[in-house]
Amino acid sequence: MFSFQIEQKVFSIGNVRFGGQPGRRRTVMIGSLFYPGHSIVLDRRGGVIDQVRLGEILEGFHGAIEETSTPAGIMVYAETGEAMRSHLECLSDLTPSPLFIDSASQEVRIEGARAASEMGILDRTVYNSLGSGTTEEELIDIQELGIRSAVLLAFSPRELGIKGKIYLLENGHDILDEGLIDLASRYGIDMPLLDMAVMSMDQSAGSALRAMLVAKAKWGLPSGCALHNAVESWDPPAGSKSISRTLFRNVDMASTIAPIMSGADFVMFGPLEAADRSLYAAAFTDELLHQASMDI
Repeated sequence: MFSFQIEQKVFSIGNVRFGGQPGRRRTVMIGSLFYPGHSIVLDRRGGVIDQVRLGEILEGFHGAIEETSTPAGIMVYAETGEAMRSHLECLSDLTPSPLFIDSASQEVRIEGARAASEMGILDRTVYNSLGSGTTEEELIDIQELGIRSAVLLAFSPRELGIKGKIYLLENGHDILDEGLIDLASRYGIDMPLLDMAVMSMDQSAGSALRAMLVAKAKWGLPSGCALHNAVESWDPPAGSKSISRTLFRNVDMASTIAPIMSGADFVMFGPLEAADRSLYAAAFTDELLHQASMDI
């Protein structure tokens, strides 16, 4: 299968290791909580959630981790700083898994980083994300707060294919003054996770699979993607969701398996409620890659 000549860097974030040679390490699976439209969020501004339902979701998540030995993390989304702080305080007591601070708002992300610092959980916190639109103010803030791990989103509006992704990471692609990897490093990010930016099916989603191989061969850094986003925007299954949820879920599982077969170190699989089937699919695929790579 795959064996990269360059050293593959491995980062320990909380209780999970990211990176390494495919077939010789497990793929980290990352599921989302409190995402837009998530029914367990009762008050999006204040971060009030249905604790009973959250407990049920986390029970299934932790159970799948235990049964499959699949490493996993949680993407924590919020729309306000108050909600982000509330979500992190809640989850820090309920799970040992790495927590990814996720929001469309820079201010909310920074508030999440500040909360993580105050709570003493920076060692298992990942900032999501830094990209072509990242400001110097944001970089200074995360440096001052001591954030060491961040997702680097390889999305270039100048070129949606593989060249745009790699060029943004390598030299900034005439958008940033320097490559995103070097830029993040200058501000203290020494455990970057490269996200190959699957935005939708019609924005060259498949190029992310090849870009992961190029990035791992070029930098040896943990690389992955959220291919689940392509399923959500692809007409056939999207139009079938109201007819057959089983059909949609079957296609969605392909978005879990395809990145792993393409060398992904981590996969963002969508709602955490899908942890059971996603982690089992990942464990099965990882075992196949292990068997295929034993003599490499």
